[in-house]
Amino acid sequence: MINTEDLTVREVRAVGALAEMRALQLDVLGDHLRLGKSQTYVVVRKLASAGLIHHPLLSVQAGAKWVVPTPAAVAWMLGWRAGDWRPTPLSAEHCRAVAQTRVALGAYASHAWMSERVMRHQTPGPGRYPYDGRLILPDWQCVAVKVDTTRYLTPEDFTHRLHTIYYQARHDQCVKVLYVCGGYIRPESATEIATQVSRYGADLDFMAVSLDALLAQHRGMRQSDGGLVLAMRHRATGGPH
Repeated sequence: MINTEDLTVREVRAVGALAEMRALQLDVLGDHLRLGKSQTYVVVRKLASAGLIHHPLLSVQAGAKWVVPTPAAVAWMLGWRAGDWRPTPLSAEHCRAVAQTRVALGAYASHAWMSERVMRHQTPGPGRYPYDGRLILPDWQCVAVKVDTTRYLTPEDFTHRLHTIYYQARHDQCVKVLYVCGGYIRPESATEIATQVSRYGADLDFMAVSLDALLAQHRGMRQSDGGLVLAMRHRATGGPH
């Protein structure tokens, strides 16, 4: 049984982010809400008392604990029932990287980001969606965002992955693919192969960036007027948002 009557706007936003992303670590949830550690704990305690998250919080390997919404909370927020998903050692790294990417791109609001969970629900099929999120720009154009944390990919496997992403991104009427490299593939290699893949279909722009660089520049933006991360966001999204 959940109690949503006394939730603040910020707490509803927290439930929305958790439902969309399946789960978030405490530090990433704080970044998403733009709150400090102690303030994030206050929100989490409120959600736990309302029956909206599993308690105690889940530990998966090292790092911050995971805040996992209950199926009832997901249904309340998204409007449909979902399984009682929990992060595993295999999925935790990727889920964290995707959530960090969303925050680094400034896509805090639901209208600025369509998560893989929502896209998969809207387009049923086997396995995960070909990319991890759809960044929605102020002019309503969309960018397909793929966050890659795989430890090894052959050039052939990567080429096949790009073909699949391009096909789905075109179907979804995206204008760009943003490939975030957090694993084996580096941005230079991704761009080189993408150039070959898109040779006969130049309708989609492609940009690759390392996850570390994206996060570093996001941290720099929080401490300055924007700098390089703002310029990169212009390239990735077509303008500030």
